[in-house]
Amino acid sequence: MERTYQVPAIKCDGCATTIRQALGTVPGVEAVEVSIERKTVAVRYDPARVEEARLRAALAGAGFPAK
Repeated sequence: MERTYQVPAIKCDGCATTIRQALGTVPGVEAVEVSIERKTVAVRYDPARVEEARLRAALAGAGFPAK
């Protein structure tokens, strides 16, 4: 399953790296794509292993809450 989030706080490559690292540690996350230009984060994940709320929590915990 894939989910795309609007994340207004994305400003630079450092932000993108932080987001990739935060989501990459969540079991069940298969891929993370960050667009600095569009301020979006696309996450491909296995819904049998992780709930969508956990993805939002990981983003918020890294300082990048999703809209």
